[in-house]
Amino acid sequence: NKQVIADARRISREPEDSECIPSDLRDFTNRIFHTCYMGTENSSEETRQRAKQLSEAIDSYHVDLNMDSVVIAVRHLFGLVAETRPQFRAHGLGGTAAENLALQNIQV
Repeated sequence: NKQVIADARRISREPEDSECIPSDLRDFTNRIFHTCYMGTENSSEETRQRAKQLSEAIDSYHVDLNMDSVVIAVRHLFGLVAETRPQFRAHGLGGTAAENLALQNIQV
């Protein structure tokens, strides 16, 4: 189907005059998908392995990076702006449900 081929070329950012046709699904997914595991000290090895397995299954470009320094920076910035440091309720430090959610959203 000419339209499917044209769409595949457009999605994979091939030049308009390209004659490239992916040889199989993995060839196509390799062109369009990038995966990234953004782990922290609280992340499990199981989730890291699942991300790696997914990237291998779809033949994507994959990055495995540690986000701890980013999390520390965001928490520090929040502390400067809000003049408080969010805490997890589970740690017995009086954290609220909102603080729990905020910390989860920055990958703590």
